[in-house]
Amino acid sequence: MKKSWSSVLACAGVVLAAMILPAQDSRVAPENANEARLNRLQPPGQVMDIIGASAGMAIAEIGAGNGRYVVQLAARVGPEGKVYAEDIDGAALRHLAERCRRVGFANVETVLGDPADPKLPAGKLDLIFVISSYHHFEDPAALMKNARPALKPTGRLAIAEWIPETPPEKMRARMEEAGFVLERIDKSLEANRLYIYLFRPASR
Repeated sequence: MKKSWSSVLACAGVVLAAMILPAQDSRVAPENANEARLNRLQPPGQVMDIIGASAGMAIAEIGAGNGRYVVQLAARVGPEGKVYAEDIDGAALRHLAERCRRVGFANVETVLGDPADPKLPAGKLDLIFVISSYHHFEDPAALMKNARPALKPTGRLAIAEWIPETPPEKMRARMEEAGFVLERIDKSLEANRLYIYLFRPASR
């Protein structure tokens, strides 16, 4: 039976799209419906572009939890990069480590911190990242002051936080207390109630 030109063109379009569009990395698939909901509100690709995450970087996520964003960062930095997944919840870190092992990420290292000190390796990091966790910190200024020595001289801090949780002026003041200077606030996801704060370390 002869195929119509429309069906041939449709098939060709599907093939062409598959060639052009990158395949979805199954390793970063949400574990549950809540992760999927949060990823819709905080689109990983867009957020990582805003914070400047790229291949080969060393990045720490403070408050990594079960690894929702750690797997995204691990895929973005690639095998030449490194992700330090920090949290104060040992059970969450064990889950995260098993998740990374199961999907094949060998570039992730878990770090059990405490509320005032993330215990990150000194001078190793291109970027410290916090998403949806800042408002849970007992003393954000103390925690981030102790995180700061982990950054390379050119390193940066990025905090993605729900808008109602922490007013921008308060965020800026607390991070200045911790030794950081606000470079800008990205409001691309304001409709989703998310601001992304980008800081650099103050001159030592």
